[in-house]
Amino acid sequence: MRQDDRSADEVIAGVPPGGIRDPYIVKIMICFLCRELGAPVTEQELIECLEEHTVNYFLLTTTIAEMKRLGHLREQGKGLVLTPLGERTASQLSDQLPVTLRERVLSDAGEARRQERIASETSASVTQTENGYQVGFSFHDGELEFMSLSLFAPDAEQAHKLKVRLESEYQQLYIDLITRLTADPQPRFAPKSGKEE
Repeated sequence: MRQDDRSADEVIAGVPPGGIRDPYIVKIMICFLCRELGAPVTEQELIECLEEHTVNYFLLTTTIAEMKRLGHLREQGKGLVLTPLGERTASQLSDQLPVTLRERVLSDAGEARRQERIASETSASVTQTENGYQVGFSFHDGELEFMSLSLFAPDAEQAHKLKVRLESEYQQLYIDLITRLTADPQPRFAPKSGKEE
């Protein structure tokens, strides 16, 4: 397929047809991503983020292994972080990456982190019942459960929509509920003004 035939969403400026094959560029991408995330990132997260940008899986794994061996990356907890050498590489060479590629990498990395946070903080289920569907949802931090909901949906489509919205807006929903339920109750009827005749 010619590059001209690819959809706009598939084309990333600065990425040649067939993907990135230069280990030097891949190393810069890894350093840039680790620096921008600012927190330990697992090898699998790096692979998932950068495979989206047409980087070969084998090239990614061998480059990561080489960067650990040469001292660009070191393990911290369950993830990888940059060493001072890796930080210098990110600072000095990141400008060599096309701006559109940097923005796309960061966008995908942010979404991956968001999905990881959602998975760690929430539990959601859809169960079919005799009358429809029951959507169960929990917002928690380890053993501490902040919110637990069970909502009825008449059909599978609505149940799916509820589950998706709960997973994407649970933090705001929790804040809104707490704010509303702890606010001083408003009077049901406004007091009459003036004297009765």
